[in-house]
Amino acid sequence: MEVKVGRLLSRILDNLARIFVVTGSRVVIGRGSRVAWRRIRTRHGYLKVGTDSMVNAAIDYDRPTGVVTIGSRAYLGAGHIVCHTEVTIGDDAIISWGVTIADHDSHSLDTRLRRDDVRLWRQGRKSWEGVAIAPVRIGNQVWIGFGAAILKGVTIGDGAVVGAMSVVTRDVPAQGLVVGNPARLVRILGESS
Repeated sequence: MEVKVGRLLSRILDNLARIFVVTGSRVVIGRGSRVAWRRIRTRHGYLKVGTDSMVNAAIDYDRPTGVVTIGSRAYLGAGHIVCHTEVTIGDDAIISWGVTIADHDSHSLDTRLRRDDVRLWRQGRKSWEGVAIAPVRIGNQVWIGFGAAILKGVTIGDGAVVGAMSVVTRDVPAQGLVVGNPARLVRILGESS
């Protein structure tokens, strides 16, 4: 009896949270999806999650118009998404724990342009001058192993696999298996080795 009541209460709270947030128009959550709300700062960006997904990742927005889109039946472990402009994750993607996805470099490579970063943060501001920014796109049925980093401008093709602890700085082809730092293509899955 206690288990049924707990599940019922959990469903009610999930539905109330979904109704409340959706009416704010910054978040759309598909039926059957579960989101770790305490880890998401939605007042600063837009979040769309398809149906039957599980999102445990922290999501931080660096611009009020940033958009994170997560497909249906996707799983995101306790990792971190940092979005300035756009991060897209496809259907049936599996993203393990400790994965970081960022669509920007955070700081300029030019020391003159980043010298005031900390002072500006203390004032609640950020200068994006000289900071490289490019959307991240992760395809359908992608599997990303624990501790990997997916950096700005990367597109990972459908069915690709990213090995644990890999740092992905370049596009990954569909069905590609990449490993290492920086990540290198090992083979195309489904082909003879």
